Amino acid sequence: MRIKMTLLAITYVAVSALLLAIAHQPPGPVTTAKTDRLAGSTFLVERFAG
Repeated sequence: MRIKMTLLAITYVAVSALLLAIAHQPPGPVTTAKTDRLAGSTFLVERFAG
């Protein structure tokens, strides 16, 4: 009975640590789309400009 309770406690700690590790992962790098366009400009203005 003592061995069973010890294994249960070890399993509980391992599962808790795994869940905490998954829950506290920092989000991946947030990247923005790279573009040469100016903010607010439209495609047609750029296409037919000078």
